[in-house]
Amino acid sequence: MDMALSLASQIGAMFIMIAVGFIMIKKEICTLKDCNLFSMIVLYVCGPCAIIKSFQLELTQDKVNGFLLAVAASIGIHVLYIVMTELLSKVFHFCNVEKASLIYSNAGNLIIPLVTLTMSEKMVFYCSAYMMVQIALVWTHCLSLIKNEKSFVFKKIIGNINILAIILGMSLFLLNIKLPVPISSAMSSMGAMMGPLSMFVVGMLLSKVSWKDVFANIRAYLIVLIRLIILPLMVLALFLVLRLHTLLPQGKDILMIVLLAAAAPSASTVTQFAQLYHNKPFEASIINALSILLCILTMPTIILVYLYFA
Repeated sequence: MDMALSLASQIGAMFIMIAVGFIMIKKEICTLKDCNLFSMIVLYVCGPCAIIKSFQLELTQDKVNGFLLAVAASIGIHVLYIVMTELLSKVFHFCNVEKASLIYSNAGNLIIPLVTLTMSEKMVFYCSAYMMVQIALVWTHCLSLIKNEKSFVFKKIIGNINILAIILGMSLFLLNIKLPVPISSAMSSMGAMMGPLSMFVVGMLLSKVSWKDVFANIRAYLIVLIRLIILPLMVLALFLVLRLHTLLPQGKDILMIVLLAAAAPSASTVTQFAQLYHNKPFEASIINALSILLCILTMPTIILVYLYFA
């Protein structure tokens, strides 16, 4: 219960930051060029720093096992989401942008700062597992959906800054190498900037959304209902039925992080791909905006149910 309340509180705090970003554009304090700058700082500085710093742990078998559990759960979730999306599509006839919005979540920009604030910086270690799996699929399966063709961009996977940060962080972890204090301290400070800057970016982008169109789009409510409630509840049920949280001493917390990533709003990457390849970018942005708005209610509820039964 305390964790769910803490989560709701932190999501509320993040929405205040979103509001600040929204106001900065509306009052012309900043422009969308500044938004691009903030995005670059988050992508190339704050995110990698947060990931690398999270791997600065003592090498133990428990942590290795925990990371492997998170990876296995993350793979299972993506397989489940892909299969369920295809099955549901037979009934609801989803377009490819809707499929991608259902499968892929905003697991990086939202979950890393959320886990840092509600749990600890060290638990970001397990966020990296979900991100690693999702990045590989985003540049293969997701891209092929949006482009309406089979695509495999291996260089984009290996060259992704987050994947490089995970590889570096994992190497330091496995070799039991600790960063010098000045570097470690600098990385902690820069990683801590990720939450506010990410939320500013979201708010700045949402300032350009037509909310009348968002709330009037009935189809988007269906997609968001499945994305934020139905699919995460299926994951939660599988975790509980299979009792995966009992496999390791920290299994409950590790799987909660994975569940948070699975229950997050639709990935902003889907909107970016949709704009880049001219495949229903308007629909993608509406789904993204609505899922961000409603996750303040759904994510704490999902976690509350998980903590009650786990």
